Amino acid sequence: MLLLPRGLGLRPWAVLLLAGFVFYRPPGVPENEAVVTVWDAGQGLSVSVQTANHHLLFDTGTASAAQTGIVPSLNAAGVRRLDKLVLSHHDSDHDGGFQAVGKIPNGGIYAGQPEFYEGARHCAEQRWQWDGVDFEFLRPSERKNIDDNGKSCVLRVVAGGAALLVTGDLDMKGEESLVGKYGGNLYSQVLVLGHHGSNTSSSGVFLNAVSPEYAVASSGYANAYKHPTEAVQNRVRAHGIKLLRTDLSGALQFGLGRGGVKAQRLRGYKFYWQKKPFE
Repeated sequence: MLLLPRGLGLRPWAVLLLAGFVFYRPPGVPENEAVVTVWDAGQGLSVSVQTANHHLLFDTGTASAAQTGIVPSLNAAGVRRLDKLVLSHHDSDHDGGFQAVGKIPNGGIYAGQPEFYEGARHCAEQRWQWDGVDFEFLRPSERKNIDDNGKSCVLRVVAGGAALLVTGDLDMKGEESLVGKYGGNLYSQVLVLGHHGSNTSSSGVFLNAVSPEYAVASSGYANAYKHPTEAVQNRVRAHGIKLLRTDLSGALQFGLGRGGVKAQRLRGYKFYWQKKPFE
């Protein structure tokens, strides 16, 4: 447009258009509130939490999901630094994108199996606060001979009384341990279902303790594991919980604050070629 003849009078509009690209900034998050995005990571998991001045990423999804979706989406959202990068455990659907995400500067790596990442610290039980929002790592009671899934980091975020709980691939025994240790303090309006909605997680006892309004299954479209399984869907339905699925809706976003929880698709409109069947 800058090269168009002056007589058309379009050059000023071209300058305004280019200025919009240069100076646009995504809207900020108010104090005491958090915006949580469960990214569409296919058959994987990646959850970002943004407060007024801080960013946390829980898991990176697979290598391909991180390169083609998560990292570009973080860039588009204006994320230039991660204050904490959490890698729940050493499975490729959770940490496969570490190399791509690791190029974003970060203030520290926390992991359920820190021995696999240089300089990482264990996500041991701890609490901290950013911009009036409370964060805590929860830990099940220690068990012997547990597999990688059982070592998953567990993160709870509370903003203005509204809470999110994400457990990685923690299994039912780990969930039972959490219930025995924390009881009603697990209460969270948003629960990211363990192990993508596998039947190895999300027991009825755990759902009772957490008592969420929304349960999110981060799973790939038409995945071979049939996640979320029919049994998990039935348990969620029996508890009166609304099930949301990234395989059908794409990325999901939750606003946490004094007004409770605001849930929405990250993108409300899709072109016909972007829609998934039966969406």
